[in-house]
Amino acid sequence: MKDSVKAGLEQFLTYRLHVLTKLAERGIGERYQAKLGVTLPEARVIASVGSFGPFSIMELARHANLDKSQASRAAEALIRQGLVQRQPSADDGRVVLVSLTPEGRALYRKVMPIARRWNGDMFACLDDDEKAAFGTALDKVIDAMLARE
Repeated sequence: MKDSVKAGLEQFLTYRLHVLTKLAERGIGERYQAKLGVTLPEARVIASVGSFGPFSIMELARHANLDKSQASRAAEALIRQGLVQRQPSADDGRVVLVSLTPEGRALYRKVMPIARRWNGDMFACLDDDEKAAFGTALDKVIDAMLARE
């Protein structure tokens, strides 16, 4: 993809973002598995619930950028490991929320530094101006796409 003229799929931003996403997910997933023994979806659940939770499964899926079945399976695996717990919603008795246990909070404190390091490593090829410009451009495209919804 280093050619300055791209004629096939690689000319499209969506394709290039998909490639970047797959490479990033594989890399961070391997780090989570090797260092913490959790899968990428499980780490995303821990990070999301630890940062913003507790959540219903639907809210969790949205915040963790997982589909509902992935979020549900990851939450169930974490419940079995004693890292996440179910609790009834104080606002709606029909809704069950997932929150971190003390062991889950300890794992959260390990997940976030790994994510920060991976993010830094991934963008180390850019200088500070390029990082800022890239971040601004991504925010602008994301905001424009959200405005279309």
